[in-house]
Amino acid sequence: MPPPSRTNLTPLGWINPSLLKQLMLPVVSLWVACALLATSAAYLLAGRSTNTSFDRLLADDAQALSAQLRWNDGVASFAANKETADSLVFDSLSLSHYSVHTASGRTLMGDMHLEIPEIEARTDQQAIFFDHTGSRSHTHLRVVAQRLQPSPSDEAVWVVVAESKEKRRQVKDEIATAIFLPALIVGFIIIPLFYYSIRRALSPTRQLSALVVAHGDDNLSPLPVEQVPQELRELVAHTNSLLQRLQASVSEQRRFIADAAHQLQTPMAGIRLLVGDMRRIQKADPTQPMDAEVLAQLDEVATRGARMVKQLLAFSRVAEDSAAEPEHFDAVEAVLEPAARWRGLALAAGKSLELENHVDPMQEFMLHGSSVLLGEVISNLLDNAIRYGGQQIWLRLHHHGSTLIVQVQDNGPPLDDHTREHLLLPFWRGDHGQPEGSGLGLSISHRIVERLGGRFVLIDKPGLGACFEITLPCEARQLPALEERNAEDN
Repeated sequence: MPPPSRTNLTPLGWINPSLLKQLMLPVVSLWVACALLATSAAYLLAGRSTNTSFDRLLADDAQALSAQLRWNDGVASFAANKETADSLVFDSLSLSHYSVHTASGRTLMGDMHLEIPEIEARTDQQAIFFDHTGSRSHTHLRVVAQRLQPSPSDEAVWVVVAESKEKRRQVKDEIATAIFLPALIVGFIIIPLFYYSIRRALSPTRQLSALVVAHGDDNLSPLPVEQVPQELRELVAHTNSLLQRLQASVSEQRRFIADAAHQLQTPMAGIRLLVGDMRRIQKADPTQPMDAEVLAQLDEVATRGARMVKQLLAFSRVAEDSAAEPEHFDAVEAVLEPAARWRGLALAAGKSLELENHVDPMQEFMLHGSSVLLGEVISNLLDNAIRYGGQQIWLRLHHHGSTLIVQVQDNGPPLDDHTREHLLLPFWRGDHGQPEGSGLGLSISHRIVERLGGRFVLIDKPGLGACFEITLPCEARQLPALEERNAEDN
C-alpha cells in the first residue's frame, strides 16, 4: 500500500495538531489578544486624555479672549485688536477659529459663524464643550463656548473658540502606535523564544517516541526513565509494565508453540510409522488384506492426535472466546448441564458420579461471561476424574454468600507434591501410564476460571484423591416463591 500523500495528511494535521502546535497556539493567541487589548485600551485612554488636555487648552484660549472684554454703561466691547486676538488663540498644529459676539448677535471680534442656537438660551457662565461638523466643508470641530455677563444690567457676550479635531486624532494615533509597535517588536522576539524553548522541552518526548518505535518483538527491554521529564515518568512506567507483560506473553507463546510442536511430534511419528508398515506389507503382498491390529493402532494414534489438536485450539481460543460479547447466565445451570452427560460416561467406565447440590433453590447465582466456557471447565474436570481418578467421583455445589463454590473430587490415590506443583502447567502429564492425554485440560480450565473472575485451585483433603475447587463471585438474587411464579405464569 503506498504511503499517504501530504495532501491527505494536511487536514488530519489540523484536526490532531502536534503537541508543539497545541502549546504554541495558546501562547500566540494570548499574545495577539493582549496586544490588541492593550492597543485598544491605550487608544481609548489616549483619546480620553487627549480630549481632556486639548479641551483645557481650548478653554484657556477662551479665557484669554474673555480677558479682553470691557463693559461701559452695560455695553460690551473688545479691547484688543485682531492681531492680538489671533495671537491669543494661535496653534501651530491646526488653525483655530473664534468668535466674540453678544447675545443679540453683534460681533465684537472674530470671523467664525457657527449655527449654535442651542447655547443661546443658556444663562449660566460655565464653559460648554461640544462637537460641530461644518455643513459645507464637513470639517469636524471641537468647540468651547462661554457666556459672560458681569451684572444683569450688562450686555451678555458669548466667547466661542473652535479647532479641528484632526490633531487630536493624530496624537491618539501616535500614542497607540508608540505602544503597539514595541509590543509587536517584543512579540517577534518572544514568540520565537517560546517556540525554541517549547521545542527543546519536547525533545525528550521525541527521543522517547523514537525508542518506543525502535522496540519490537526482539527488543522488549524497559525504557529509560532517568532523563524523562517528571510529567512523562508515569507514562513511561506504565509503558515499561506493558512491555514486561508483553515480553512474558511473547515468551509464553513461543514456549507454547515449542511445546505444541513437541507434543504433536509423537502422534505424527506414530502415524507415519504405521502407514509405512502398511505400505511395506501391501508392497510385499498386494492381495493380503489390511492388518486389523495395525489399523486399530493407527486409529488410536490418529484419535490421540485429533484430541490434542482440539485441546490446542481450545487453549488458544480461551482468550478470544472470553473477549467476545459476554452474556448474563445462571452459573448453577451451567455447572449442572454437563453432569448428566458425564454420568453416563462414568457408568460406561465402571465408575460412579454423584451430584451434591447444596445451593439454595430459591436463589439464582448470575455470572457475566460465557456459559459454554464454564461448562467446558466442568467437562474437563469430570473427564480427568473418570480417566485418572478413583471409582467414586463427586460433583459438589454450595455457596458462601454470593460466591458459588464448585468441587470435583474422586477417591483415587492422593497426589504427591511434585504432581501438585506441575499439574496446572501446559502439556504436563502425570505418571498415570495413559498416553492419550495432552496435558492441556487443566490449563484451559484454569485460564477460563480466571477470565470469569474466579479462582481455580487444587485443595488438599487427606485420605482422598484429587479435589479441584472453583470459586466464582456471582450476583446472587432471590427467586420469587412458587405461588408467586405460578401466579405470574397464569
